[in-house]
Amino acid sequence: MTLVHLNVMYGHLEGTERKFARDPSGYLSIEAGIYQRHGLEISWNHVQGTEERYRRLESGEAQISFVVGRASLQHFLDTYSTRVLGCVMNSCPYYLVADAAVGELRELKGKTVACREGPARGVPFARVFQEYAGIKLDGEVTLKLPKSDQETFHLLIGGQVAAALLPRPYGFMAEEKGFKRIAAWPDVVDDPLPITIETTAALAKERRDEFRAFFEAHREGVRYINANRNEAIKLLAGKFGHSPALAARTVEEYLVCMDESLAVDFKQFERLLSQVAPEKSSNARQIASEWIVTGALRG
Repeated sequence: MTLVHLNVMYGHLEGTERKFARDPSGYLSIEAGIYQRHGLEISWNHVQGTEERYRRLESGEAQISFVVGRASLQHFLDTYSTRVLGCVMNSCPYYLVADAAVGELRELKGKTVACREGPARGVPFARVFQEYAGIKLDGEVTLKLPKSDQETFHLLIGGQVAAALLPRPYGFMAEEKGFKRIAAWPDVVDDPLPITIETTAALAKERRDEFRAFFEAHREGVRYINANRNEAIKLLAGKFGHSPALAARTVEEYLVCMDESLAVDFKQFERLLSQVAPEKSSNARQIASEWIVTGALRG
């Protein structure tokens, strides 16, 4: 059987010592022969830098890119040249991670908490701090809003804030450094569509059948990595240098958020749009229909 070749790109989360790929399942899928059974030969390549991935899509060097939703949506709104084929992860709520000296939420009284500005939009922080810790926002706890998750992470580990709301991989890295998660914090901060699957508008039309085969295979691959814990831990340790504890935490608390349907949840898309371009929120349905390929939207 002649196999169709597709070049797939992914990036590491910035500032995590190249320890976190947004979706590492492709490596296991290749090893297990999943793509091959679907008539595909897949190159699964790390390409750091959003602009470089777009360059390779436009030049034809690659056909598919796995990218954080806020970047892919902003690029679409700027150029209208790309399409989202689906989404591997619609939601993955942030963890509240604190200095080891902070035992519980109420001990944040008189201290500063950081959260990236985008995901903080619309979050009822005042109500949450009052309800869960009995402390007042601004009066008794200060909220700092950096521009990036990486900056937020460094504020925490640098001792400039007492606690930070972080995407789970950054939270795991902080825990590796001696910080601890405050489990009482509710799931109110999120980064909608943290893993989108993207291509160009032209390729979405030209290679529709091949992409359909890729999606069937990738769904199987997502199921496979979550059903084979030991293989996933071995992959994370060998390919990305995870410690045993970090690998186990990644499998149990991050990979489980992957959605094997690969569909884009419209409610999460609306949340993302409100963060990236709030002035366009009233046109959410129209933008979704232009950006997301037919059949990939849920809700």
